[in-house]
Amino acid sequence: MVLTMIYTACTLAPPLAMRYLIDKVVQPKQWQLLLTAILIITFLPLWNAMLAMLNRVVIAALGQRLVADLRTSLYRHVLSLSMQFHSELGAGPIMSRLMTDVGIVQNLVTGETLGIVSSIVALIFSVGVAFSLNWQLTLVLVLMVTLYTLNYYKFAMRIRSANLELREIMDMVTGRLQERLAGVRLVKTYCRERDETDEFLASTDRALQFGMRGAMLNVSLSSTARIISGIGSTVIYCGAAYFVLKGEMTYGSLYALDNYVWQAINPAVNLTMVAGTITQAFVSLDRILEITQQQPDVHEQPGAYDLSESRGDLQLEAVDFAYEAGKPLFTQLSLHLPAGKMTALVGQTGCGKTTITSLLMRLWDVQGGRITLDGHDVRALTIRTLRHHVGVVPQEPVVFEGTVHENIAYGMPEAEAVHVEEAARAAQIHDFVATLPEGYQTWLGKEGAKLSVGQKQRIAIARAILRKPAVLILDEATSALDSESEAALQQAMRTVLHDRTSVVVAHRLSTIVEADQIVAMDKGRIVEIGTHEELMAREGGYYRRLYDELKGKHDGVNA
Repeated sequence: MVLTMIYTACTLAPPLAMRYLIDKVVQPKQWQLLLTAILIITFLPLWNAMLAMLNRVVIAALGQRLVADLRTSLYRHVLSLSMQFHSELGAGPIMSRLMTDVGIVQNLVTGETLGIVSSIVALIFSVGVAFSLNWQLTLVLVLMVTLYTLNYYKFAMRIRSANLELREIMDMVTGRLQERLAGVRLVKTYCRERDETDEFLASTDRALQFGMRGAMLNVSLSSTARIISGIGSTVIYCGAAYFVLKGEMTYGSLYALDNYVWQAINPAVNLTMVAGTITQAFVSLDRILEITQQQPDVHEQPGAYDLSESRGDLQLEAVDFAYEAGKPLFTQLSLHLPAGKMTALVGQTGCGKTTITSLLMRLWDVQGGRITLDGHDVRALTIRTLRHHVGVVPQEPVVFEGTVHENIAYGMPEAEAVHVEEAARAAQIHDFVATLPEGYQTWLGKEGAKLSVGQKQRIAIARAILRKPAVLILDEATSALDSESEAALQQAMRTVLHDRTSVVVAHRLSTIVEADQIVAMDKGRIVEIGTHEELMAREGGYYRRLYDELKGKHDGVNA
């Protein structure tokens, strides 16, 4: 900023040098001063060019570093936020703020900052010099600047509102676009290309309306500014001519005043013309700050400690939980998940099975009661140690762009190849990997586009197995596998789950039957607990009815 001010002040010096040349050298015919005046006039542009280059290099370097730091800091903060934030805002809007909004701020910092600071310095300097030349005409100049300011404030809030609406619509468009491109197979399967295009066109049309509104407001703002400058400059020139004719101003002062009027008017015009850009940048800043001011709902307590080893004994004690205030899912829910045993959670969709697994990993926090691991409140443990001891295979497997090895070792990047292969064998994916051109170093496409859903699921299982957690959560982990693959995986999982606490959310009968403990749930309540044989022995019991329904569906599929 200091360098910009020095540079701008130097660029405003030439009119004063020309005034000196006219009034002190040319008119009095002072030949002995001519060489000095010429050297000064020649040196100033060269000096200004050097300062300009240095200034732009500094602005560009600092601007790029600032934006890189901002984007990295924002990304780190987004990853630290709780699942509630991600579920409410969605991936599309978050990406828009990380990339688009930060990019707009970058344009302001690297492109507009130099112009804005220069314009402000030029305006102040020019008005000051003009005042020393003729205070009466400078009052007209000050009036013009005042009118510029009023004109800016008249349009600024309306431009800001239009830009904010535009950004919100673009968030929606980005989110929908991301979803549809990720699910392009489904779009094509149901021949929805035209419908999706029409929907996209309707959304972009709304964005166009607000974009045009903002553009028209910008045009109105700059046009009004030009009218003010045209009328004001005419009044000043006529007044300057009058003072010269009266002998109250010299020709050199007239020349300098003429330059400084425009040196003051042009920055004012420039400031109003970039008002839209500035306003848009502040909208983006507000959207970025909206994220940075969010605080994680799940955070480590002061004094949180590590747990070096775990037996995997889990206890839910009088747990209360709700996704939305006033709509409780769990009320005083208590459940013991014994160490080294398999517990199956069964029930209709929405009964709370997956929510329990999320609470065990502290993706969400309970609002009442507590959850313990080996007697330790999970909120008293560091998040890293908790999630090291509790592994999960999600219902929808995630595979990132990268190699097979990198995807399996995602939770343990330092894992050796032999351990990755062991985990792959346990998950029944090794034989498939062996057929790939480069084996475990084969590059997978975005979101694992080269893999089937079943193969993705087995990679997710291998990823969880690799960490050898004390507790392994499988949320519909075999849902995408065919019967033969599932049978092979079940055999391997018996070895993997031996003496390890496992929590299984499943609809497959084979998984349910083999569980040491079955927890039947309905609408956030635990209805029945017991082994398969115990629960089936209850005539008219909830689990028995649910099992018969599942068996009917299973038999229908086999038929």
